[in-house]
Amino acid sequence: HPVGVDVETMSRLLATSKERTMLSFMVNSFQRVGEKSAKEVLKLAGIPENKNPKKLKHDEVTALVNAIKKYGKFRAPDPSSISPIGEDLLEVGIRNMLNPEFLHVVQRPPSSYSGFPFMVEVGLAYGGDIPPSETIKLYRFANKIPLLYDERADVVWKVVNERIDWSTYKVPRTAPLAIITHICSPKIPYKTVGKEAVADRPEIERELLAAIREAARALKLYLSKIEKRTMAVKRLNVYARYLPLIAKFAANLADRKKPPKIDKLLEPLGIDKDLVEKARKEMLKELEIE
Repeated sequence: HPVGVDVETMSRLLATSKERTMLSFMVNSFQRVGEKSAKEVLKLAGIPENKNPKKLKHDEVTALVNAIKKYGKFRAPDPSSISPIGEDLLEVGIRNMLNPEFLHVVQRPPSSYSGFPFMVEVGLAYGGDIPPSETIKLYRFANKIPLLYDERADVVWKVVNERIDWSTYKVPRTAPLAIITHICSPKIPYKTVGKEAVADRPEIERELLAAIREAARALKLYLSKIEKRTMAVKRLNVYARYLPLIAKFAANLADRKKPPKIDKLLEPLGIDKDLVEKARKEMLKELEIE
């Protein structure tokens, strides 16, 4: 796929190509490139369609690579050579492993780096069996194989810890948060021969960032609902605690033997009568009112 091909790779492809024109080179050397899109890219780069690929100068190669990046109309890479886990299986696996109270799974569309297709899948889990920690728990996979070492050298660690401000998504400093990532590609750009850390290629970093941010937005919405629910419960507790006393004091001021019934006031608020009675007794005990 042309998107993600750098100048060095393009120069190598041009030098080894058997095509006689740039038009045929573009069509036959790259995936998902037709004659129409090839002509448009060559025009954008200012390169004649019938020019011999081997005769391109360095500045023309650079112009071609830049034109490909600017074009933006190529179809997504063919995903037939990559093997994603899939959103459903990823969700089932995370639930079985972490039993989270919140889970959001994202599968990004196929993309490419240096001409190689790849796909990013991300799961963001919160609560449940995840212990609260100041550091986010990372589970990294590449082509369905877990990466257990060199975590801080991995592009995932960089995105999670350096590219994202988690306070923006209402995540507290100490939180039960885990992120699961899966990168699949016929050629994973590992940093070392040990194959334990994925290099921070811009294309892969961009896809990871987009996927994690999407999941983080869903988490923010969930945490906002929890926050609103907590505030609502606190307000109900205040009503349940003080309304019966206000009714009693009002009756005393009016020289009435019995306080007015407040059930009709409490029912629309969703306050249970048992909660009211419990709160009343606690308040009377605190104030030592007989």
